[in-house]
Amino acid sequence: NLAPGEKVFYKALPEVVNQRGTVISADDKTIVLGVEAGQGIEAGKHLMISWDEQQCFAEVVEQGEGILTLRRIWSNGREYFRVDDVVPMIVRKVGEDESLTVSRLIPFFDAGVLDAESPDLDVNPKLWQMLVNIQSMLGMVLERLDLETAGFQRSGKKRVNMSATGMRFQAGERYEVGEKLEIKMLLPARPPFGVIVYGSVIRVDDLGGGENEIALQFYDISDNLRDEIIRYSLTRLREIIRNSSK
Repeated sequence: NLAPGEKVFYKALPEVVNQRGTVISADDKTIVLGVEAGQGIEAGKHLMISWDEQQCFAEVVEQGEGILTLRRIWSNGREYFRVDDVVPMIVRKVGEDESLTVSRLIPFFDAGVLDAESPDLDVNPKLWQMLVNIQSMLGMVLERLDLETAGFQRSGKKRVNMSATGMRFQAGERYEVGEKLEIKMLLPARPPFGVIVYGSVIRVDDLGGGENEIALQFYDISDNLRDEIIRYSLTRLREIIRNSSK
């Protein structure tokens, strides 16, 4: 637990540089953090706070001069928060003699988005709308090519429960505890991006009907890849909270 006066490190995702702050107050729901003034961390930003080998993810709800008021999203000393989703995924068992490559991102092309209104009054509005439509179609074509190149066009969708340290998913195949798996996933962010991660099966539960729930622990994940999964999970979590409040 955090205590007033405790020194912590924090970073505003997706930044990678840690800053140093001081806890002013903290309870199960809220953290008030003293920080260096003028950092421009606005309400709605997500922070990752680290101290004593523990981590906490929080959302900025109020920003003052040298003070951030945060709402805890998740806190745990052992692993990251988990979210549920349905994603295109390909699972492959890694052979015992097969050398593993490094877990990595599969970035997709981002064609960008043009403003619906022309920034220049001299541009014909109909011509600008035509450019907007062409840009949109180009983005869809390039995204489809990326999906085909990465093999996701032929992948089935699976319901997953995922964190930055591991995941659970259902499969008709039977895997054994200790086996190594290669997971290729498409995370539907904007723009979408794929990940290839490797992990070890730590639990297998028989669900009946030929279905099994597989628990996988990731290994050899870079900080960059972990941060991307965290950022995606935070976005997904906010969508779930927003939809549940409607």
